[in-house]
Amino acid sequence: MPKSVLFNRDQVLENVTDLFWRKGYNGTSMQDLVDVTGLNRSSIYNTFGDKFQLFEESLRHYQTIQNDRLRETFSKAKSPKEAIISLFHGISDDIKEGDQKGCMLTSCTSELSAELPMIRDFLVENKDRVVASFAALIEGAQQLGEISPMKDPNTLALYLFSSLQGIRVTSMLEPDLEAVTAEVLSIL
Repeated sequence: MPKSVLFNRDQVLENVTDLFWRKGYNGTSMQDLVDVTGLNRSSIYNTFGDKFQLFEESLRHYQTIQNDRLRETFSKAKSPKEAIISLFHGISDDIKEGDQKGCMLTSCTSELSAELPMIRDFLVENKDRVVASFAALIEGAQQLGEISPMKDPNTLALYLFSSLQGIRVTSMLEPDLEAVTAEVLSIL
């Protein structure tokens, strides 16, 4: 009879995601994973596979949380332009409240995208999805007259994505980014 799982898999994944977010893939040891999960090595290997497989799962977990946050922010907005502004202000508010870990996906980009093609592919797909979401909002805002139709939606969307990533990285060093956020949004 197979052994039953005696731990909360979702909570373990949440703890592991936070660990990888703080320390990165290369900075996280198997002992760190044992310590943060409370599981022994064989349980980690049997449940999640090796460290890299666990890292991939934590990236997907983080991405899901962030995508849910984007959808929620966008759905609450009264207009496409307001959706973009709300997202940036929400992140600025998180930073002011002490969330200065940056973005796990951005950190992963600088740590692993040059080394590991499968991680790079994952990150490019994520970027493409976020940029497409921004572009759709920009096009909607242009149709409503909120953003000038003279601006290229795809270029502006990539600018917003790049600015968002920059804000998340800079927040690790400087928590007061309201003026920078306002400047980014002034392009709209």
